[in-house]
Amino acid sequence: MTATRSLAIVDCTLPLVGPGRFAIETSGSRISRVVPMREWASRGGEELDAAGRSVLPGFTDAHVHLVESGIELARCDLSGSRSRAHALELIAAYLERRPEAPWVVGRGWSLDHFADTNSMRDDLDRLTGARPAYLSNKDGHSAWVNSAALRLAGVDERSPDPEGGRIERDAAGRPSGLLHEAAMLLVADLIPPLDDDTRLEGLIAGQRHAFSLGVTGWQEAIVGDFVPTTDVEGCYRRALDTGVLRGQVTGNLWLPRKDPAGALPDLVARRDAFAGEERFRIGAVKVMYDGVCETLTGAVSIPYLDGAAEPNRGITFFEPEVLAPIILQLDRLGFDVHAHVIGDRATDELLSMIEAALVDAPVRDRRHQLAHLQILNERLIGRMARAGVIANVQPFWAQADAQMTEMTLPFLDPSLHAHQYAFRSLERAGVPLAFGSDWPVTTPDPLEWIHVAVNRSHPSEPAAPFLPEEALSRDSALRAATSGAAHAARQDGLRGATRPGLLADLVLLDSDLGEVPDPELRSVRVDATIVRGETLFERGGEPAAR
Repeated sequence: MTATRSLAIVDCTLPLVGPGRFAIETSGSRISRVVPMREWASRGGEELDAAGRSVLPGFTDAHVHLVESGIELARCDLSGSRSRAHALELIAAYLERRPEAPWVVGRGWSLDHFADTNSMRDDLDRLTGARPAYLSNKDGHSAWVNSAALRLAGVDERSPDPEGGRIERDAAGRPSGLLHEAAMLLVADLIPPLDDDTRLEGLIAGQRHAFSLGVTGWQEAIVGDFVPTTDVEGCYRRALDTGVLRGQVTGNLWLPRKDPAGALPDLVARRDAFAGEERFRIGAVKVMYDGVCETLTGAVSIPYLDGAAEPNRGITFFEPEVLAPIILQLDRLGFDVHAHVIGDRATDELLSMIEAALVDAPVRDRRHQLAHLQILNERLIGRMARAGVIANVQPFWAQADAQMTEMTLPFLDPSLHAHQYAFRSLERAGVPLAFGSDWPVTTPDPLEWIHVAVNRSHPSEPAAPFLPEEALSRDSALRAATSGAAHAARQDGLRGATRPGLLADLVLLDSDLGEVPDPELRSVRVDATIVRGETLFERGGEPAAR
C-alpha cells in the first residue's frame, strides 16, 4: 500500500489570511492544516522552509486562450515587438528559422505601431514572397496579411467588406494588408488546419508556462470553432485521457453566430460529455458580442469621433432581438453566460438580456459574467450589482499605453473617457471581480495584472497613472486573481484559497509581499508552484522541498 504523499510549507507569510508566520500542511492532493508557526508540530514528510516568503493560493486565469497561446509560442511570435521595424525583424528571424513553412502564421503585433497602414502588405511581401502570411494582432481583432494570402482568398479592390468586418484599403482602394473582425476569416479560413498533435503540444506548452507564473487553474475562454482559435475540445479530452492535464480547467463553449438557436442541443451534449470529469468541466457559453475600441468596433452609446459620414457606434455580432431569446434559453438550460462586451452600449444590451432571464427562471447559483468591460457608467454598474453579474476584467489593460492614448481616447467622445476599467467602482457597488489575462492578447503573468490594478500604470509606460481613482487595494487585487477568479470559473469548491479541505494548489513567492511596496509588485517572482500537493514548477530548477 502506497503512503499518502505529504508536504509542509513552514515559516511562510499568508497575505490573504492575516499577519504572522504560518505552516501549511498537505496530505495527498489536499490542504490538511493551516496553523500559526507557534502551533506547528511536524508529522513527518517533506518540509519546505519558506523563511518568511509569502504563499498564495494558486492563481486562476478567468479568461485565457491557453491552448492557442501555447501553439503561438512555436509560431511567429510578435508579442515582444516594440515597433513596426522590430516586428519586421522578428518576422525575418522566424523565416530564417522556418524556411520550409508553407504558411507564415503568427500573432502579437501592436496596432498602435502601424499608424500608416497603406504599406503593410508591401512590407510583408518583401519578407515573405510567395508564401501566404497571416499575422493577427495582439488583441486578435485584426490581421496583417500579404499579397499571396489575399490572392488565395480572392480579395482585391472589387471585394466588398463582409458583414461584421472591414478590409483596410489604400488611397486607390486596394487592400492594404489589414483585415478587421469578420474580414479576418477571408484568409483565416484558408490556413491549413492544425493536427491533433500540434494542439496537444500547445496545451502542454501553455500549461507549463502557466505553472511557471503560479497559475494552476484557468477558464478556457473559447471551446469551439472561432478564428484564430481552433476547437480545443478534443485536445482537452485527449489530455484528460492521457493524464497530461494537470491544472484545473473550466471550458466555455462557443456560441456560433450562424443559427445560434440551432446550436443549443449540441452545446448541451458537449457539456454533458464532460459531466463526470473533475479536471475539465464545461459550465458556460461564450458570446462574442461586440468588437474593440481601437478598431472603432466596440459598441458605444455615443458615436466615435472618426469623421465618418454616418455616425459610427461600433458593431455587435448579434442583433439583440435574435440573441435575447438565446440568452434566455441558455439560462434555462443551466449554462452560465460569458460575454465579451467592450463598449457601454454592448454592456447595456447584454445586461438587459441577462436581467430578463433572471425574471423568467427560478433562483439558482448563477455565475453569468461580462468580460472586459472597458467602458461603463454608474447606472450599468448598479444593474450588474443587482443582477449578481460577475465582472471578468483584464486589469493589465487599465494603463495609459499607446493603445489607449493614441488609438482609443482620440476617437472616444470625451464624456466616455473617465468611465474606463472602473474596477474600484465595481467593487464599491458590490460587483464580484474576477481577473483574467486574455492571453495571448496580453501577459499571462498575474503579478503583472496585480501591479497594474493597484498602480493603474506599468513601468514600461512612463505615463501618469490612468484614472487612479479606479485603482484597487492590493488585497482586493490578490483576491480577484485567486478566489474571485476561481468563483467565476466555478472552481471555488475545489481551490482558490488556503483552506483545509481544498486542493493543495499553492504558490511560493520569492519574497514577503508585506515588504514589497506597491510600485514594485511586478518585480515579485514565483519560486515554486504546487499543484494538488505536487511541486510542478521550481524557479531555477532547484529542489523545492527537502
